Amino acid sequence: MKKFRLDIKQKNVFLMCIALRNIFEAIAMPGNLVLTSFMIFLGLADYEMGYILGFIALTNVFQLFSPMIYEKFRSPKKMVLVTRTLRFVIFYLIMLLPFLESSRFIILLFIIFTSVSFTSLMGGTFLAWNDRIIPMDRKGRYYSTRNLIGNGVGIVIPLCVGRILDSYVHTTRLFMIIFIVSIIFAVGEILIIAKLEDYPLVTKGKLSLKQTLTLPLKDAKYRQFIIFSLLWMFAWNFGRPFFNIYAIKYVKLSYGFIAFVSSFTAIIKLLLAKVWGAGVDRYGFKKILKYTGLCFMATHFLWFFISVDCHIIYFLFFLLNGIFMIGFNIAKFNVNLKLTDHEHRLSYMAVNAAITAVFSFLSTNISTIVIRVIDPSWKIFSLDIFQLLFGIAGILYLIALIYIIKKDL
Repeated sequence: MKKFRLDIKQKNVFLMCIALRNIFEAIAMPGNLVLTSFMIFLGLADYEMGYILGFIALTNVFQLFSPMIYEKFRSPKKMVLVTRTLRFVIFYLIMLLPFLESSRFIILLFIIFTSVSFTSLMGGTFLAWNDRIIPMDRKGRYYSTRNLIGNGVGIVIPLCVGRILDSYVHTTRLFMIIFIVSIIFAVGEILIIAKLEDYPLVTKGKLSLKQTLTLPLKDAKYRQFIIFSLLWMFAWNFGRPFFNIYAIKYVKLSYGFIAFVSSFTAIIKLLLAKVWGAGVDRYGFKKILKYTGLCFMATHFLWFFISVDCHIIYFLFFLLNGIFMIGFNIAKFNVNLKLTDHEHRLSYMAVNAAITAVFSFLSTNISTIVIRVIDPSWKIFSLDIFQLLFGIAGILYLIALIYIIKKDL
């Protein structure tokens, strides 16, 4: 099959598409400020919000079917257009919820689960499509630029959203305006995708579901990476989905302060993204993965010192957590690309995503059950249940790191 070289114009169009997608997802993804405040506005309990976040993690199981769906389309462009369009159409049914008096939790869970499922069905198609035009010696810098764009969005959107949510009474009208504005970015992404050239992916042809499942698991190195991924994502979903819920409801932080911390951290991440990318190119992903992962893990114990009267610790946590997270993600991303640099990339990524999704689902639901059973006012050594969960997540990250550091990837 024809090899494609780096196309500067197409590379920039891909980056524009990613920017619009990040803006939309900053508004539409559960766990972010908009949907967290919207769910609180609808009257959902802590554990109900936890269950929604848990089921969202489970949608990644559908990535198992993405290689088979791609074989039907034989076109990354058509597949991405269809799945992203369905993601948008289903999501905007959420605007009906304020007008319904009953079953809001069930309907919201269905809408969010279904809409995010279409992103999962797209699987790694968009990434593999994008990766076709990036030479190996430019990948570290290119993907650090992608992270830079994501962090740029992370500067602007939280500030705007935080200011709006702090300045206006939370009403149906306010959320309708926010969702309507987000439609601009959804439509923009579709129009940008339509401008991309359709670079067919190198595949070995259609694999059965059994072959899709077993092929990556027979690869010893990728099997080790899958184990590391599931351990890491178990830790990630054990505590992180509750960060905003805890900060808003129990630490009593304003939306504006949360937005300021998020945006300031994003600026620092923006400045460091290319540094981390160059570090991966120069020192290798293993060293960057090890040291950034250990520092990222350690930041979680700062939650033990966060209280209503001590907001500076919250600021320090997110700043340090973000600095090390960006380096870790760039290194982990490059590991995945290196180990899947062949015609079975979609299958490998799909299996990794599906397996980690199951463990992410279990993790969030375990922590949600704990939150549901234990009263938020309960304390041990002056720590409440949320702080304990965040500390346990730090220990789980350490277990994942100990495992991967010993492996020769």
